[in-house]
Amino acid sequence: MKKFLKDISFTKNEIRVIVFIISVVTSGLVIKYYKQVLAGNSGKQYDYSASDNKFRALSDKINSKDISETDSIESDETESLKKLMLSEDSLKKVKVNEKEISTDLDIEIININTATAEELTELPGVGESTAEKIILYRNEVKGFKKKEDIMNVKGIGKKKFENIKNYIKTE
Repeated sequence: MKKFLKDISFTKNEIRVIVFIISVVTSGLVIKYYKQVLAGNSGKQYDYSASDNKFRALSDKINSKDISETDSIESDETESLKKLMLSEDSLKKVKVNEKEISTDLDIEIININTATAEELTELPGVGESTAEKIILYRNEVKGFKKKEDIMNVKGIGKKKFENIKNYIKTE
């Protein structure tokens, strides 16, 4: 064995690492074997049907856009449904009327000329650093004249503007 190790020319520390790795792998295999064979675990799978059914029910409510029937849904889930509906609309790039957004889903259109950093971070895809950049740029140019001017802020391109344009105003 020593001759074999000299031929391979590993140091003592390298040999220790190799032995450690082999022992960890062997231990893992022994544990797996014990769980499967000796403990009688026949590979039972978790039944996801209950959570799948709840997901389908909530998805159907979103797709039907009917969240007024919230008897079986808690208020937190209702708010989540509203947010999901809003995000689905922005993903589909459906043009939504400002009045529809504010009355149907109780979402406020943000004036980017007066909004605080906290209000700006509520916009989809706008984090704290982007909100700060918007405020800095707004102060430099003394306000945005039209919605599209927000694309002059570093970090806001056409794609991000498409996601937020229905939630912002300049007046």
